[in-house]
Amino acid sequence: MTELENSDSEESDALQTVMAKVDPKTDVLHLKGAVPTNDQWEALAQHFTNVRFLKVATGWDEDWIDDKFPLNWPLELLIIADASGERVRTPAILQGRIKHLVLFYNSGLRFEGPTIDELMKDAEQLQFLPRQQKTPDAAESESPAAAEDTEPATEPPNPDEAEPDGIRVYSVPHEWHKWICNKYATQDLELSLEPKDGEPPSAMRSLQILGNDALQMFSYMALANFHLLYSLSSLAIDSPDGNDLSHIPPNIPLIALQELQHLKNLKLTLGSPVYATLLELFNNEPFLHAVLPPNIETLQLRGPVSMAPHLDEFAAGFEHAEFLPNLKRITLVLDKPDQGSDSPSEASLEQLRAACKACKKVLDAARSARGVVVEAWREPWVEEHSGLFHAVDDRWAVLEEIESRG
Repeated sequence: MTELENSDSEESDALQTVMAKVDPKTDVLHLKGAVPTNDQWEALAQHFTNVRFLKVATGWDEDWIDDKFPLNWPLELLIIADASGERVRTPAILQGRIKHLVLFYNSGLRFEGPTIDELMKDAEQLQFLPRQQKTPDAAESESPAAAEDTEPATEPPNPDEAEPDGIRVYSVPHEWHKWICNKYATQDLELSLEPKDGEPPSAMRSLQILGNDALQMFSYMALANFHLLYSLSSLAIDSPDGNDLSHIPPNIPLIALQELQHLKNLKLTLGSPVYATLLELFNNEPFLHAVLPPNIETLQLRGPVSMAPHLDEFAAGFEHAEFLPNLKRITLVLDKPDQGSDSPSEASLEQLRAACKACKKVLDAARSARGVVVEAWREPWVEEHSGLFHAVDDRWAVLEEIESRG
């Protein structure tokens, strides 16, 4: 893999200097640091001609600038990491040119509506924090005790100033929430399967949305460009965050999942906060068995121990021929802690034991009724990103062995 470190826009020539030393025919490229500007994207497109695998880590600014994203590259895999709150306008994505897209620990990426600048043009001020200044007496005091006893004073407002001096607080998520609610609250939800404006069918076959508000970003993509998702054969979603689904009705990702008629492989990881949100939507009744894409061949599901009491219907589903009729392989692990329990950071042994029993019931039903192959959970990202992804709890394999012995 060829890595290029991009500096700030003030040193835009730096990228070209580094780029000139790299073989133009390289096919694996990792861009990190500041996200390329549109001018830099054009320079990259002119220099490199055969990029098939591209990773872009956006750096501390978390920007995503994409108007001039290269269209001449034969991209097979695009990984976007760390971008936040931006509207994705990348032509290669929206035109469905990329076979495999990975959104890695981004946050609030949107696929329609205004840009951040447009969104914040008439933004609502949420809070005003007056700027505090010490009085002359407080500034001259050298006694720590006196400083502790003295309340900071604010400078009297200057009548000649148009506005008081201070910090005005605005929120991009707040403005986006208003925008999307205004659009979809007044119309029936429709997920369009047809390409827009004569666009060709999507070539995207694999999508991974990992970390933060993953289900929410999946929903945004479905609402804006569902035709990009319709031909997916593989989907992986990892939603660990309690803030997921905070700006969109939680039924939308479930509706979208059920519409993925061509999906063959589903890997779904749910943390306990987002599972609790979905469970509340169904009045604390089991729901997972009813929202899975109908034609999947491989199902990998990992969730919290709190899911264990809600799996009976899942197991019973295998008695019916119309339930996941094409399923060939299954993985089911419930080792994630229940953050609303007495063991919020690590599941207790009792919780794991109950979860393991519940999983065994489902797996036994799938195996005996359909001959479905049971496979172990694999987490390919854990080796490189152990702070973000976690291997299955070591106790899980021991409990599985005990359960298998009866």
